Amino acid sequence: MMRGPGRREVGHGNLAMRSLRIMMPGSDYAYTVRVVSDILESNGSSSMATVCAGSLALMDAGVPLPKHVSGIAMGLISRASDGKWAVLSDILGDEDHLGDMDFKVTGTRDGICGVQMDIKVDGLSMDVMRAALAQARKGRLHILDAMYSTIENARPEPKPHAPRMEKMTIDREFIGAVIGPGGKVIQEIQRETGTNINIEEVGQHGEVSIFATQKENLDKAVRWIKGIVAQPEVGEEYESVVKSVMPYGAFVEFLPGKQGLLHISEVSWKRLENMDGVLSEGDKVKVKLVGTDPKTGKFKLSRRILMPKPEGYVERPEREERGDRGDRGDRRDRGGDRGDRRGGGDRDRGGDRRDRGDRGDRGDRGDRGPRPSQQTEQNDGPELGPVFDEQ
Repeated sequence: MMRGPGRREVGHGNLAMRSLRIMMPGSDYAYTVRVVSDILESNGSSSMATVCAGSLALMDAGVPLPKHVSGIAMGLISRASDGKWAVLSDILGDEDHLGDMDFKVTGTRDGICGVQMDIKVDGLSMDVMRAALAQARKGRLHILDAMYSTIENARPEPKPHAPRMEKMTIDREFIGAVIGPGGKVIQEIQRETGTNINIEEVGQHGEVSIFATQKENLDKAVRWIKGIVAQPEVGEEYESVVKSVMPYGAFVEFLPGKQGLLHISEVSWKRLENMDGVLSEGDKVKVKLVGTDPKTGKFKLSRRILMPKPEGYVERPEREERGDRGDRGDRRDRGGDRGDRRGGGDRDRGGDRRDRGDRGDRGDRGDRGPRPSQQTEQNDGPELGPVFDEQ
């Protein structure tokens, strides 16, 4: 007959949950964790078995528990007639049924995580409590030694069949950059990496949740987003992609949306005349950010600085500055009055040419013939200088 969990199962489950929850990671852990303990048969404490097995299962699943948690059930047999008593460790079913106490203690090597007690007597003396706690600690440490010999630390990664998820926190100002105009950027990230990405604005920050079925896809999406929100730092090394090649160097993208010039002098220690056959568009190149232009803010990148310097290589001396060439004076004053270069001398012809006086009636001057320029054009002979009318 199948039935739901009863009062006993719920109580035992709560004890195990309280004991393990203390070691669980905080709210920054991206996964929701559910531990299922199926007890098919028991002649001992099923709740303590759940605590030990749950700790092992969580570490094996890659949940970052800092320490193992174990538990043990302590019993008590007492005789009221003479006041004698004995504390029992890891009690069996009959000892639990016939005994006077069921005292469960869970914890790590450093302390207690949870306790639960059922007693059938009116009370317990401090001597009984001291003996029970000391005996429980000894048994708990013995169980922990066996657990640590099986798996000492939590696995660094979840199981291969587990879905991958990572949560990132970014500044609020970068939310728009990750989403892009009309969602263009985030859609491209999801399409290229095969992931699902959710962004939620929380206060002054943005929470980015990334879901993937494979670790490689998750890592690719994380690197992509980190590249968008990252600020380039001088001295850092980056994996870049060549976007275009010019005779004087190559433009490379070393962070998403951030490009810089890899000058031909910084490509190799060898002197290059041009970029033919050296780099091509789409090539992946490791570069180092060596500085930024103080005027334009453009990035200065170097590839050769990451390469071993050839033996016997001599640096080219830097070009000396020309320095101060002194006051060369006003170049318009080059030796006094040089005169009028169009003909020399004084070009003053006696005042304003518009005031020429009354020149009288000049009469009919007749046909003066073509003007000099026209006469020159009509001349079939060799080209001559200007022709003047002789009188």
